[in-house]
Amino acid sequence: MNYKRQSYGRYNNKYKINNNKYKINNKNNSLTKYSKIGITFLIIILLVILFEKNFLIHNYNHQSSFRTSLYFKVINSSISSFGASSNNLVREEDKGISAFNILQIIKDEFGFLNKNKNKNFSENTVDESKDAFIEDFNIDSFNLKENDINKKDIKNVSEEDKMKNANKRILIYHTHTCEAYSPGEASKKDPSNNIVAVGDALTAELEKRGFAVIHYKTFHDTVYDDSYYKSRETLKRYLNQYKDFDLIIDMHRDSGPRKESVTGNVNGEPVAKIMFVPATANPRYKNQLVKMNSIVNIASKSFPDLLRGRPIFDTYTTGITYYSQDLSDNAVLIEVGASTNTLSEAKTSMKYLGQVIGEALK
Repeated sequence: MNYKRQSYGRYNNKYKINNNKYKINNKNNSLTKYSKIGITFLIIILLVILFEKNFLIHNYNHQSSFRTSLYFKVINSSISSFGASSNNLVREEDKGISAFNILQIIKDEFGFLNKNKNKNFSENTVDESKDAFIEDFNIDSFNLKENDINKKDIKNVSEEDKMKNANKRILIYHTHTCEAYSPGEASKKDPSNNIVAVGDALTAELEKRGFAVIHYKTFHDTVYDDSYYKSRETLKRYLNQYKDFDLIIDMHRDSGPRKESVTGNVNGEPVAKIMFVPATANPRYKNQLVKMNSIVNIASKSFPDLLRGRPIFDTYTTGITYYSQDLSDNAVLIEVGASTNTLSEAKTSMKYLGQVIGEALK
């Protein structure tokens, strides 16, 4: 192709510079410049938070609610996949991350940093070489004083009460079946060494009191993001078969809080403190609140150190499918301690929770 060379003339219309075009380009360059500055500033903020992570540790107390809201706003503005909201929070562990674990959030956002992301395991299959959701943690040390110890006797159950309780049915299941305690991994498939063992301990205590208890132990968290959808189907099947239960417990263990905030002492025994987590927008919440308050009131009188500082954590609205609490007036979600507790502490709590539930269901 031939090109004719034409002389450039300052006032040649063909070579006039389009000022508007260059103004737009300059504006875009300015925006790009400011975007780079903003990204740099954001990275600095994340690094500061990373190295000062203790500043943002959440202990679920009332005074931390403002910090929680602020934290979510900062993260939402920078990492879209976190997707938290101060109006409708979703439990951090339900998203596969530890509460307020900045390092984990960064790993989840930038996949090359997270070697263990998306590791799944086969349902009902034990494969110790492929543990999923591995997260090591240490037990925070703390000291209990004599006046911290709550001493109350466990009441004996009369044969008459056992006869009355025989007609009452309780269902226990675990949406996150593999949740585990210190020391070791945060997720374990061995049912004798995870939240299922805590459910077994509560089942034994309730059966001592004459209740008919079903403890469903099958994995729901083989694919973590599907956990609540799978456990919802489990609950629907049981409700179709039995119509309803006097109490339905989705038992979890929390993650994130410091050990001293989730550990108490009852009768000289260290216990993992418990907490209810309702979905407040579910249509059955008011009836469930009556049941939760009944259990909390009895526990606060008999074993006050069994309860978390905020025993009913009414922050979440819909959660994930209302945590299936929309299916029954008697459905509750209970957190038994946290990842910083030991399995022994969690199982010991069930000795006292069993008595409290027994009195609440009279």
